[in-house]
Amino acid sequence: MSKYLIINADDFGYNPQQTKAIDELMRGKLITSTSLMTVAPDAANAAELARLGGYPVGVHLTINSDDSKNRWQSNSGAPSLSEKGMGLYESQVGLALHARRRDVRAELEAQYNFISSRGVEVDHADNHCATLYGINGRRFYIDAYNFCAEHSLPYRFPKTPGFLSRQIDREAPGVIKCFQKIIVGVGERRGVGLLDDLVSNPWSMDRIKDYDTLRKYYLDAVENCIDGVTEIFMHPAYPIDDKPGEWTKRVYELRLLQSGDLLEAARRNNIELVSWSVFRDLGKI
Repeated sequence: MSKYLIINADDFGYNPQQTKAIDELMRGKLITSTSLMTVAPDAANAAELARLGGYPVGVHLTINSDDSKNRWQSNSGAPSLSEKGMGLYESQVGLALHARRRDVRAELEAQYNFISSRGVEVDHADNHCATLYGINGRRFYIDAYNFCAEHSLPYRFPKTPGFLSRQIDREAPGVIKCFQKIIVGVGERRGVGLLDDLVSNPWSMDRIKDYDTLRKYYLDAVENCIDGVTEIFMHPAYPIDDKPGEWTKRVYELRLLQSGDLLEAARRNNIELVSWSVFRDLGKI
């Protein structure tokens, strides 16, 4: 069986620093995919750059806000997704307690329309902060899969448990693996294309320490790619003066992607670099 690798940059449109980084990586053919965050401040600019560049773009489905002071606003205006009129919930608990599934479904549709109405074809869907994966106790994953099935979109969710084990830095417990199989089954019954594996470094800067540590993590991931379709996703960005600390990880990711080292490692290991259109090409959707 062949090995295929998607290298995706998340959070296109998050802010000007992120938009600039991803646009440059796309133009330089240093990544194979990106996903646009339609509720973020620079989303309209990112969509226009994607249209002009003809970039392979997914919708980065987002129903929470990273910014507590300047809350992101939903695209649909769905009332249950807004915390006391301020904007999207920052708290995952608040979101899980108050969001209505019909409002979630309406928001997913609105985010898709935000991109497609600007002349950009959406080639996949993925999710910000795992709000649609069921880990918050809500069955939003059903709404995400129904949305993907309706639009013939593959979805970011891995069929194998390696991602879960890497995220918690140990073998995933049986109950988690069982839950994953259930989530996978829900998608497969709807004909939604799913990844064979998924890779993203889960460490904080306290553990990463330096650029070389992060670089080795991702090079090892490429070396150990399994058969099928694997996605590596990062959040590359330029520095922000008032955001030291964890933002540095995004700066390191940009540096790594600019180096082309991952592309070279993939070629050296006979791994085909692809966008999410590989699911259509392989007849998986």
